[in-house]
Amino acid sequence: MRNSDSPVTQVDLQIEKQVATITLSGVKGIQTLSSQTRQNLHAALDQLEKTPALRIVQFQGTGRTFIAGADIHEFQDLTDATAGKLVTDGQQLMTRIAELPYITIAAINGACAGGGWELALACDFRIAVEEAKIGLPETTLGLLPCWGGTVRMTQKFGQAIASQMILTGELIKAKAAFKKGLLHEVCEVNEFEEQLSNLKTTLLSRSPFAQKMARKVIAKTAAREHQASLGFSDERNAFLECVRSGQVAIGVEAFLGKKIPVWV
Repeated sequence: MRNSDSPVTQVDLQIEKQVATITLSGVKGIQTLSSQTRQNLHAALDQLEKTPALRIVQFQGTGRTFIAGADIHEFQDLTDATAGKLVTDGQQLMTRIAELPYITIAAINGACAGGGWELALACDFRIAVEEAKIGLPETTLGLLPCWGGTVRMTQKFGQAIASQMILTGELIKAKAAFKKGLLHEVCEVNEFEEQLSNLKTTLLSRSPFAQKMARKVIAKTAAREHQASLGFSDERNAFLECVRSGQVAIGVEAFLGKKIPVWV
């Protein structure tokens, strides 16, 4: 895995009473989940654990994207060891977010692709502006969603939708995503903050203990039905096979060179 020269996406944590907001800020409003950004997210999550009264965590981006995905430069020159670490690091972060003892909201203000959508999938709620596009374009790079995306798409939305989104690698508009059940709400930009505020107000008005118990049962039932732990292992092994095949190198080189990949 090659170290990236790309500017690090900044991670800012703000806590106001019972609500924490984690904001990712990248150059020109393009956020990516580089190794350093993932470490910074872990640091922010560490801080949350020191706030016992917390009930809601909102993830949001700035500018053009929510999160555009992983830092593609880190997919260059992968070996079995570095590819395995890349997968494990990402899966652990998304699982940590999914298992937070707080209600989580992905406030999708713009493009939400790859690792960005995998982070959104780890959240309880996904609210997006109409202009947002979402998807899992990893197959255009010769790989598959490896940070829980393959597992959680199937677990949450079923085989048909998971197959359509992952195998085509297409990004779809927010309204189309809402019709498929991928998003909880879609609204115009000028209504976005109000929509988020209304949701948080509603959530805070409910019993925190009842919500905690309900989230545990929902997560346990979903994981049991789809054997999520086995799926993460399969996802990791499939990613390693993609690396060994040489397809990742072809896809990443084409992407960085702004060319159409020629698969062999």
